[in-house]
This record gives sequence, structure tokens and C-alpha cells, in this order.
Amino acid sequence: MLAYRLQTLVGSRCRSVRQAAPVQARPSARKLFVLNVATLQRSDNTLNNIMSAHSLTTALSTGEDFRISANIETAHIPAGLRKDCLLFYTPDTEELAQKVAIQAGGAITLGRIKWKKFADGFPDLFVENATSIRNRHVAFLASFTNPTVIFEQISVIYALPRLFVSSFTLVLPFFPTGTMERVETEGDIATANTLARLLSNVPPSRGGPTSLVIFDIHALQERFYFGDAVLPLFESGVPLLLERLRQLPDKESITIAYPDEGAWKRFHYQFKSEGYPEVICTKVRDGSKRIVRLKEGEPKDRHVVIVDDLVQSGGTLIECHALLATLGAKHVSAFVTHGVFPNMSWVKFRADLGSGAQDGFRYFWLTDSCPQTVRDVRNKAPFEVLSLAGPIAAALQI
Repeated sequence: MLAYRLQTLVGSRCRSVRQAAPVQARPSARKLFVLNVATLQRSDNTLNNIMSAHSLTTALSTGEDFRISANIETAHIPAGLRKDCLLFYTPDTEELAQKVAIQAGGAITLGRIKWKKFADGFPDLFVENATSIRNRHVAFLASFTNPTVIFEQISVIYALPRLFVSSFTLVLPFFPTGTMERVETEGDIATANTLARLLSNVPPSRGGPTSLVIFDIHALQERFYFGDAVLPLFESGVPLLLERLRQLPDKESITIAYPDEGAWKRFHYQFKSEGYPEVICTKVRDGSKRIVRLKEGEPKDRHVVIVDDLVQSGGTLIECHALLATLGAKHVSAFVTHGVFPNMSWVKFRADLGSGAQDGFRYFWLTDSCPQTVRDVRNKAPFEVLSLAGPIAAALQI
């Protein structure tokens, strides 16, 4: 009898739930809106301000989509939630660290580490005034562009959270193994996963897991390589480019170009709100060679800006430039967040000093994520450095 009553009760409840469930209409096509979700700080006023700035009130009320587009901005962080930070750095990132401190207007101060080596070449490291950083929000500005310095920096990164700090943030502007993110043949080693695992084992601080700030990681799916012990924040250098493009005298004739479909998928959302025309190139095989061809768009009489996340030897960008110049582009410029340029490959990039696209690049913008490259190309046309100091300073205050 008891079993019968339970069965009857469960059955009646299931029927009532099925009857009460509303019929879901198939969603209609939805308009795409762009927003940096990371700026939604823990404040209704902040959310309202951002919605107003991006005209998103209608979008959210009607269920339309929005996607990540911009970086964290200090102005969007409520004053009561901004935190002062003590920033340590490597000898390679000292110049950038000083710029970050200036951008923060006193909210970020610089700590010091003695970087020495023993006779056998292994690192001899010392954090100055280690006891004074207890209960402080601490950050470290790393640079892994040279593999020989990774071990000494990892040693510091693992040590700082253990010094009884309130929170720890690791800023790694360039994730250097990002291009080796998959296995195509058995035996390949995805070193992007290896580095992510190293960083995922950074000890927690008193405040919880380590925060990790990376700019324009090569493949967005690499975020899933990081474990739960770190909180990655993925930022972009593209907002710096957008700000620079608005300052150009020929800003009305700008067209954005992508060297391949992958770059288009990655970045075109960030240019959507500006309304720039687009050109998409593609790589096709011609025997053993790969040739850059135009897939869609019209570069004729336009100032075309090629956008990608990084440059190594520069072969693809140079081929893309040659194609666009042949198709009648008035000027051709390029932007990459990470100018790696191994073996000084930057010397291959000639400057268009006003004569036109056939002579070379009008501008080549890059950020200071790779410090050695910044030193190499300083005051050399067509290169111009857009500093990450502002976005880093903002990220360290949340």
C-alpha cells in the first residue's frame, strides 16, 4: 500500500510538472553585441554604466547576444573595489613595470628582486623586504620570450604566494608556446599544454587561487589547458590599435585585413562596432609552396591594416602586403600584439614613408609584450610600439 501511494504521488507530480512546462518557441536569429564580460565588476552601478556606454540595455532585455570585445578599464572599476598592488618584475620587464606604475597613478608600487647566478649558472634569487609584503596584493610581471630564463622566473612565481600575501597575480603578456597547442602526429608534444600545467601549479595565496593575465593567447581553446588552481584573465592588444586608428589623418579610409580565416574568426568581432570594411586573405597550396590569395573584400585605394596575434619570421605578413599592394591598396600597415621576430627578422620590413604601398609598410604597430623586440625596433620606421601598461595597470586593480 505504501509503495502504491508513493508511486501515485510521484506520478501525479511528474504529470503536473509536464503540464506546467511552457512550450519553448524556437529562438529567432539574434543580433550580435560586443562586450567585455570581465568589466562586469561586482556592482549594479558598474553594470548599468557599462550597459549604457555600449547601448546594451535593449540587447539584454530582448535576449540578444553579446561577446567579449574590450579590456578592463580602470574607470569601470568602482573606487571601493580598486586595490593597491605591489608589482615585482624581471630585469627584462623593468621598463614596462615602470610604465605600469605611472599609469596606475600611485595605486601600484614596484618591489625589488635581486637576480644573480651562482658559479654553476643556476639562479641566486632574493626578494627584498619579504616580510613587509605580508597582507599585500602582490603581482609579478613575467617575460618568457627567452626559454633560458623561465626556470628562474618560475622559482620566483612559486615563492611569492607563499610569503603570506593577500592575493597574487601573475602577468604574462605573451604566452610563448601558444602556437604549439595541438598534436597532429603521434609523438608531437603540445608544449602549450606543458606551460599551462606549470602555471596551473602556482601555489595559492591567502586570498585564494592565483590570477593569471595573458594578452591575445594564440588559440582561445588554450584557456582549457589551465587547471582550477589559477584564474586566467585573457585580455587583448586590439583596443590599443583601435585607439591609434582613430588618431590617423586618413581614418575614414581604413580597411582591416586578416592574413587567414583563423585571424578573421579571432579578431573581427573587435572591429565590428567601428564599421571598418574588411579584407580576408587565405593560403592556398601551389605544389610544395603556400601562396597568399584574396578571399574576399576590396583593398583598392584604401589604407589596409593587417591584423594578427603575433609575428615570427614575418613571411605571411610580407606576402599579404605584396598581394594588397598589387591589388591597388594606397597604404598597407600591420598590427600584431606580439612581435617575436626571432633572429632579428624585423629587418625585412621596409617602410612606406609616404610614397605608397609598393614601397613598404606605412606603420607596423606592436605592443611591448616582447621586451627585446621593443629595444631592437625603437625609433626605427615603420615600427611603433603601443604599450600594454594601461591595460595591465587596470587588470591589477581588480
